Amino acid sequence: MRTGSSRPHRRPAQIFVAVFSALSLVSVVGCADNSPVAAPTSTLPAEQPDAGSTDNPAEVAIPDYETDLTLDKEEKKAVEGALVAFDGYFRTVNEAYSGDFSTANKFPDYADGAALKSINGDVAVIKDGSYTFSGKVTPTNIEVDKVEAEKAVDRPDSVTVHFCFDLSKWSLLPKDESPTPNGSDRVTMEHLIQRGTDGWKVTDQSLRDRKC
Repeated sequence: MRTGSSRPHRRPAQIFVAVFSALSLVSVVGCADNSPVAAPTSTLPAEQPDAGSTDNPAEVAIPDYETDLTLDKEEKKAVEGALVAFDGYFRTVNEAYSGDFSTANKFPDYADGAALKSINGDVAVIKDGSYTFSGKVTPTNIEVDKVEAEKAVDRPDSVTVHFCFDLSKWSLLPKDESPTPNGSDRVTMEHLIQRGTDGWKVTDQSLRDRKC
């Protein structure tokens, strides 16, 4: 397996359950729906890859990854750009969920679609006090599963990433509820990261397996 390094239960009107709180419930009752790919482990030097928005374009922390794919130059650039967005996604999620709510204004820099709706919903219920967040969301074992050209014909615009979550390290639960371990704390997640007109963003997240 090749390795590479380079260059986060909302219920508005009780309509849907967002990923992070749903995942927290996996460790409580052993069931889940959807959810958010990886902890930063390396630093990108001065020149940026094909990426989305970043706070400091001269130095961007992104995770190491593995893949069984044989990537060409354009595919490697796509993976790098996707992982920059991936890192920004979890960095801002951890800051906003931990109480720095103004950081949620940066969510659109790294997320769109269902993923953005989910994390905005989580912040809303944390901010109004109906849910509490503790710990830190730190995905591990990142694997690039697919690099595809779904919309563009000249270069890849979609990257699918698998990774692990240790649900014992964080929780997002109703304020009067405590996490209850059930012996199944590690799950495998999937993120879809796509390139749009304003760069790479996490657009969808789902639970892939209740083990890792």
